[in-house]
Amino acid sequence: MKLANILMMALSLAAISGCAGQSSMNSVAQAHAKAQMPSLNSALFRPQQSVVSAQQLFALTASQQQDFLLDFNDRLSDLPEHERISVYLQDLTFGFNYKEQTYTASEAFALSAGNCMALAILTKGLADLVDVEIKFQRVTNAPVFDRNNNIVLVSDHVRARLYKPLEAAKEGENKTLLKRAWVVVDYFPSLASQNAEMISETEFLALYYRNRAAELMVDGLVDEAYAYASEALTYTPKDSEVLNILGLLHGRKDDASTAEQLFNYALRLDADNLNVLHNYQALAKRQQRHELVAKLEHRIQSIPEANPYAWIALGDAAFAQNQLDIAMTMYRKAAEQAPYVHEAYWGQAQVFVAQGETHKARRILEKGMREAKMSATKARFKTGWYSYQEQAQKKPLK
Repeated sequence: MKLANILMMALSLAAISGCAGQSSMNSVAQAHAKAQMPSLNSALFRPQQSVVSAQQLFALTASQQQDFLLDFNDRLSDLPEHERISVYLQDLTFGFNYKEQTYTASEAFALSAGNCMALAILTKGLADLVDVEIKFQRVTNAPVFDRNNNIVLVSDHVRARLYKPLEAAKEGENKTLLKRAWVVVDYFPSLASQNAEMISETEFLALYYRNRAAELMVDGLVDEAYAYASEALTYTPKDSEVLNILGLLHGRKDDASTAEQLFNYALRLDADNLNVLHNYQALAKRQQRHELVAKLEHRIQSIPEANPYAWIALGDAAFAQNQLDIAMTMYRKAAEQAPYVHEAYWGQAQVFVAQGETHKARRILEKGMREAKMSATKARFKTGWYSYQEQAQKKPLK
């Protein structure tokens, strides 16, 4: 299913930025050139010896290699090499347990579990054994939305491509112009490829270390998360999302000064990064810097486009603080941008109920059901609708 960018929000937010439009590339490049990376306060974090290396990430155990090679060279030997890996993985992952966890190749193999990035990592581990070319794609379809330990996780989708080995060029044939066949290894290989971009192995590794940093942070393992975020920074030193995680981690170590410097630096690189703006605002609120809070709120509200799940997380945060008007604005922004996302309607319904407008809550949920009717989120929305009805039985609708 999905992963790859973990956007952590919700009282803590971190995400991956989308593709920048060509019109903004020059200004982004200028900001990158001028911005100066603040010093990290590494002394706050215990050194970690357990950070997985790139080599360890894709490595398989001797027995796992033997199991794969036995099938690759025997049972599947009538297929092209790239297809052998695909078929082997189809067999191996039959009944694979999707789990929002970025396992290494050997872990995913042993546990028959993991997220989409874990599946891509396992695929590369197998491909490297038999010298089959592999590339990675990031798919920008609607991400998964989940909540864990007061952090909202939003994940984009990563998948692998396995390429058919190049054949010897015929006389007079330009080898560089030949089209090459490939197979996609994915939980859902039918996802629209027009919403995909190729990423380098360096970018893929950066995503891995950032994902692990986010997962460890969710688990409260701040020192371990810092080690992985720092490793991600070595691959993408000006990634605003990695800097965002580092800012959050410094905040958890009560170093508000470094956290603020990191948030400001990230915003110089990516001025409209909603996740950084939200976390910077949360820091300012804790410090009771009301003028800065208002300034950041204005910037947040003025952003024309954002991931709908980011608006939902902001709505949830506002609702938790009884800021009902702000919460409603955030939920409506999400619904306008992605009318199929059921959480946007459920959030509005919560606000209406809190305002005593239960008849409006019912109407907005009915609208959400209509919008979700043709989407994959229908079943999850119906669960929420039934839950709302159960609550309403205790307090009849007006």
